[in-house]
Amino acid sequence: MEPNNEWTRSTSSAIVSALRARVRVAAGRRQDRVVERASRYWIAWRSRNMDRVFVELRPLRGRVQVFILPRPRDLADSTGLARRAPRTQGWGWFRSRFEISSMAQIELAARLIVQSYEHSARRGNGGRATRRARKAQAL
Repeated sequence: MEPNNEWTRSTSSAIVSALRARVRVAAGRRQDRVVERASRYWIAWRSRNMDRVFVELRPLRGRVQVFILPRPRDLADSTGLARRAPRTQGWGWFRSRFEISSMAQIELAARLIVQSYEHSARRGNGGRATRRARKAQAL
């Protein structure tokens, strides 16, 4: 007999719970709390200190989709799990996405989510990096 590898709602819940525990440890190191907001189709985690969402999770059939802030090239991702996110996701805030299809990927996924959390901490309170205006040249 083959083992039953059926994906269930509890599998998604177990993945999200495992990620939540690891991210809360990282937030605790910065004396921060992670606030969770959930809808029918997605879960968003927001840093209380930074007042910014740094990850969005979508539990789907057979996988959990994760959207994070940094671009794939800004991540320390040796396995290449993170890919570019579509511009329509999260009003253009989320630049990378990846999918978790088993509990074996939890550690790597948690590392990427923590990088997203730390990326938002470096950027300050949300928003894009401001650029200095160029001075107009006199003719």
